[in-house]
Amino acid sequence: MAETLGAPVLTTANGKGIVPETHPLSLGVSLHSPSVQKWLTERDAVLAVGTELAESDLWSAPPALDGTLIRVDLDPDQMYAGLPADIAVVGDARLSLTALLAAVVSPGGVRHRARVADDDPVRRAAVLRAARNAETAGRDSRWIPYLRAVRSVLAEDAVITSDSAQCCYYGALPHLPLGPEGRYLHPTGFGTLGYALPAAIGAKAACPDRQVVALSGDGGLQFTVQELATAVQLRLPLPVVVFDNGGYGEIRDEMAARGDTPTAVDLAPVDLPALARAYGGQGTHAYSPDELAAALTEALRTPGPTLIAIPEETP
Repeated sequence: MAETLGAPVLTTANGKGIVPETHPLSLGVSLHSPSVQKWLTERDAVLAVGTELAESDLWSAPPALDGTLIRVDLDPDQMYAGLPADIAVVGDARLSLTALLAAVVSPGGVRHRARVADDDPVRRAAVLRAARNAETAGRDSRWIPYLRAVRSVLAEDAVITSDSAQCCYYGALPHLPLGPEGRYLHPTGFGTLGYALPAAIGAKAACPDRQVVALSGDGGLQFTVQELATAVQLRLPLPVVVFDNGGYGEIRDEMAARGDTPTAVDLAPVDLPALARAYGGQGTHAYSPDELAAALTEALRTPGPTLIAIPEETP
């Protein structure tokens, strides 16, 4: 549908990878971007598939759309939640999109590629991706090289579990490309600290032949770090990549931005790799993207969990 219409595609966090994020029309997880939100509000029509269009989906209040909103969802009640549908399509997403595509290309349908204002949707998508990245380049640059290292090692069908951590929602969600073969599991809407490790254990137990990697921050990890004992017992290869900024970075940054003195957000230093070894697993530090790639490669063939800590600078 996107290729037929020449329509850029963006996803919610839970929809990450449903369209290959390397596709030239993909904007990935970009609904939080002011540039992308402004572009979205100016479209003649928006096709929203399987999303509540709620704050938990979008990271912000739903945008005020100027164009026609077409919603596709199994649940008829969703047509009037968040942003009410101008055109409601109640049904399975695959079946509905297949039928819509057939109508678009049928005699009397839209047989030509639709064009946006600049007559080049691929170029427009590239411009929007660049604008999204520029908005947060200073903040996100500390994670992107490491995330590229992760992507370079993992298979296309790898499962990545994500904590409620800056390295995940600012880093991996928009900047770690994923396709339909893979899975990205994130605690969307709940801000659940400590989700990544137990979720990774569950994913690896369910799919032992697939690569599974947990991404976390040091603060979130320590909510459920004792689950390393379970991972050791299972003896399944499970890398746990931890960006260590010495506490609760998001809350620390919010306090500083308000002009408050950061309080109760700094944690006493913990040697997390040594803690993993104490549980019976493996542990190491990675001080560069190349070191992370090498450690991750080794961890994926080592029975049991391997905690790879990446020290971050702290204020």
